[in-house]
Amino acid sequence: MTSSSEQRDLLVEIGTEELPPKALRTLSQAFADHFAAALNQARLEFGSLRPFASPRRLAVLVGGLAEQTPDQDIERRGPALRAAFDEDGCPTRAAEGFARSCGVAVEDLDKLETDKGSWLVFRSHQAGQPAARLIPELLHQALESLPIPRRMRWGDGEARFVRPVHWTVLL
Repeated sequence: MTSSSEQRDLLVEIGTEELPPKALRTLSQAFADHFAAALNQARLEFGSLRPFASPRRLAVLVGGLAEQTPDQDIERRGPALRAAFDEDGCPTRAAEGFARSCGVAVEDLDKLETDKGSWLVFRSHQAGQPAARLIPELLHQALESLPIPRRMRWGDGEARFVRPVHWTVLL
């Protein structure tokens, strides 16, 4: 849980040409649902999420959005020690492959002793990321996931949406 000094409200608003009236409620709710799912997947905590829609706007108001994701301690268990090292104590291909997948040398891996055996393990600390850096990509994911059967393209760009977008607000 983050303190109130680390939370902000976020308004995401997209101004378009007139949206299809029959699809307005569906688009609005889907936009909110997909944006909430993207925030959750990115581990960005928030208090509330409220969709808004009008014929020329789709919007979501996110209340109590954390300013950054929480720090995370990562622990990946690799091969058992008996499979990771040969009789001479040299790393096997299993140990080297696990170290390579973690982006470190075999010497930088730790050993983990459990009642089920001994394992190679990779431990690292991932600092939280600022919400401002993550939100553009999360917004893109949410918009790409909308149930739009036929998307329009306009202008010279490659952007596609149900209707041409005239402006966006992230506040």
